[in-house]
Amino acid sequence: MKPLPFYNTSAWRRKARKQALLDANYTCQRCHTSLAGGDGNVHHRKPYRQAPALATEPLNLMALCRSCHDAEHHEMRRGKRGCDVNGMPTNPNHPWFRGT
Repeated sequence: MKPLPFYNTSAWRRKARKQALLDANYTCQRCHTSLAGGDGNVHHRKPYRQAPALATEPLNLMALCRSCHDAEHHEMRRGKRGCDVNGMPTNPNHPWFRGT
């Protein structure tokens, strides 16, 4: 899929994306890997194509390493995202199910 022009704007590159990485302390919010080397992706929890109004909303952004970002999109395509009626994640690999 071709990248959208939005991802080349100053509002994204210099503001929202940069702030999301700073807010996450340059750490993947899924596996806690350091993103300090510049290998960080910023993921839209609600996809940009579905909710363009949330494109730069900090609560809609999530700093992820490349592999977690790829996994997030893979789960979205397979329908393994979200929660059940009790609020429990539907993905068995969700961090809530990891041992403490």
